[in-house]
Amino acid sequence: MLIGLSSIASAIESEQALSAWQICERGTHYIAITNDDIVLVLAAAELWSKPKAIAAHWVRARSGNYTLLLIGNDEELEAGALAAIGDDAAAAALITVPISCPRLALTLRGIHRVHKSRRDLAKCELALERSRFECDLLIDVGRALSSERDMTQLLHKILAKAREVTGADAGSVYIVDGDLDDPCSAKIRFIASQNDSRDIESDGHAMEVSESSIVGACVLSAEVINVPDLYKLDTPGSGNNRWRFVHNRSWDQRVGYQTRSMVTVPMISARDQVIGVIQLINKRARGVAALDDPDCFDDSVLPFDEISINYAKTLASQAGIALENALLYNEVETLFEGFVHASVSAIESRDPTTSGHSERVAQLTVGLATAADRADGPFRSIAFDADTLREIKYAALLHDFGKVGVREHVLVKAKKLYPLEQELLEARFHYIHKSIEAEGHSAMIGSLLAASREEMEAAATHGLPVIFRDKLEEIDSFVEFILKANEPTVLEQGGFEKIAEIAARTYRDHHGANKPYLTECEVIALQVARGSLTADERKEIESHVVHSYHFLKQIPWARNLRNVPDIAGAHHEKLDGSGYPHGLVASEIPLPTKMMTIADIFDALTASDRPYKRAVPTPIALDILGKEVSAGKLDDDLYQLFVESKIWSKVV
Repeated sequence: MLIGLSSIASAIESEQALSAWQICERGTHYIAITNDDIVLVLAAAELWSKPKAIAAHWVRARSGNYTLLLIGNDEELEAGALAAIGDDAAAAALITVPISCPRLALTLRGIHRVHKSRRDLAKCELALERSRFECDLLIDVGRALSSERDMTQLLHKILAKAREVTGADAGSVYIVDGDLDDPCSAKIRFIASQNDSRDIESDGHAMEVSESSIVGACVLSAEVINVPDLYKLDTPGSGNNRWRFVHNRSWDQRVGYQTRSMVTVPMISARDQVIGVIQLINKRARGVAALDDPDCFDDSVLPFDEISINYAKTLASQAGIALENALLYNEVETLFEGFVHASVSAIESRDPTTSGHSERVAQLTVGLATAADRADGPFRSIAFDADTLREIKYAALLHDFGKVGVREHVLVKAKKLYPLEQELLEARFHYIHKSIEAEGHSAMIGSLLAASREEMEAAATHGLPVIFRDKLEEIDSFVEFILKANEPTVLEQGGFEKIAEIAARTYRDHHGANKPYLTECEVIALQVARGSLTADERKEIESHVVHSYHFLKQIPWARNLRNVPDIAGAHHEKLDGSGYPHGLVASEIPLPTKMMTIADIFDALTASDRPYKRAVPTPIALDILGKEVSAGKLDDDLYQLFVESKIWSKVV
């Protein structure tokens, strides 16, 4: 029977039943034994009955480092063991002596199993907690990456997250331009760089895809390249340098930095293509915030461990999909941008006289929207983000797209009469002129046949009779007046009646039928008081707004561009309801449309490429806009901002 701590110690050293245990430490009134890295401390009553003497052991037992076994007989245990254990039952156990060697072996084996189960449980809980942390981290990273569409910002965010999860002091991101199936045409473009210890500017350089560089080798192999210490690489192709890299330290020496540990991870797309690379540099040791001292790199930089590499690989996998999405988004955006500008070109090819109008209106409208976003006062609550400004830009660029639905000869009509109509009118008056001449000559021949010699000589001297000469002069004056009235200017006083008077005259055509000097359509056109369009033609021109709306409405716009049709379709509406096509009032007109209306009118007034009118000087154009504001047709606050911020200067 074992009756005390010393006999138990002797048994552990000599008995086969206890051979799994070894004494690893002896102290005053206690021994520590170990089995499979599990430590048990056996304490005699002389130790555990004294609170101060046992205190240090309780601390270690409570921390889980070992289980404390209190050794004593029944009287000793009954006297103080329960009080000594208190609430720490999980950290301690009781062994009553005397005890046989087999019973002690069974007791120690049971305690060993409990301690091992407790340790395994702690490991599982730690692993579970780590898994939760990793999942939460990767979910947060995924959300952050999926919400970013700007490629440059995305790459900076990818790099920042990669450095965060691996403890890297610095890093860079590269993307692959071109097709890797043709390495000669492919390039690796440096995009983003970050360094917590040095302020380093990125130069955006590009390099060939080659195995001679770490990044190039990563791209070509699509594998992770982990270099524990670049400064300890062996000769290329030997030892720890199977990649045949040569580290050029010139950059390190120039900036006072040392590129030691490095892990380079490929970003692979959903189509299993390497589209980028994350390169992480210098994993900092725990507690190191920055690598400021050139002498600290030996002690403060660690190789990237397996956990860090797995984090980086997982993040690179997410980043590859996010980067591919960003690249596809940029491609779609570029494609749509090209479509919009091609559409504008199509519009302006039908009416070359308005070339550049849509671009200028877009520039003015976006400029006014940007100024409103920054202004206080009545614009304090206005906030236009990048998506909204893009929406306004597209609406302004496409505001006249409906002109494709307007007949071209109406669209480009420069004068009141179309060129063919003017040619027919001039030919008609030429015929009338010749008819009067012929009639005069016939009359003169008849007179000459009955005249004397003296009368014939007088007639030869004076030519046609006066009455016919007066008629010819009158015809010439009619043509002169009609050509003047045909210009798209304000019809002069009495012009309406003069046109009606000319139209009332008749002539005989070659069939002998009486025909008016002017047709009904010519009269309507020439009596237009201002401009060149008749009422019907003006309605047809105005219909372009409806065509624009219906065309734009058919496009499946993204959510951030869904208001383009409504903004573009109301650019001829006025605040007082006098606009078209729907006679909307101020509260029904979108704010961006109110901006576009000012821009559209200003450019129409100041454009120098309109054949039917002269360009209006900027001060006069602004005055005209001011009169429209006074008449309640345009927004006063926007007009004041347009003038004061000199938005108009963007196109003048």
